[in-house]
Amino acid sequence: MKLANALRRSWSWLRARRQHRRTRAVLGVSWHPFGSAVRHLSTVGDVSPGGAFVHTGLPRPPGSPIVLDLELPDGRVRTDVHARVAWCSGDGMGLRFTRAIDG
Repeated sequence: MKLANALRRSWSWLRARRQHRRTRAVLGVSWHPFGSAVRHLSTVGDVSPGGAFVHTGLPRPPGSPIVLDLELPDGRVRTDVHARVAWCSGDGMGLRFTRAIDG
C-alpha cells in the first residue's frame, strides 16, 4: 500500500510539471544524436507541443541533444525537430522539444 501511494504521489508531481497535455500517438520517427549521421528508426508513443516519448532500445543519456524527423498522421514529414533527452526508461526516452513545432 505504501508503494502504491508513493507511486501515485510521484506521478501526480510529474503531471503537475507538464506544461502541455500529451496525446497518445503512434507515429514513425527517424532520429539521430545531434552531430551524428547515424539514424535510428523508432515510433513515438505520445506527443505534445512540448515534447514526445520515443520508443527505442538505444536511449541516449538525459541532456543529450537529438534531431528528429517525425511522420505526421496526415502523411507530412516534419524534419529537423530539435529536442533534448529529459529522461530515459527501459522502453525509450522522453524528449523535450528545444524549438517550437508548428503544424
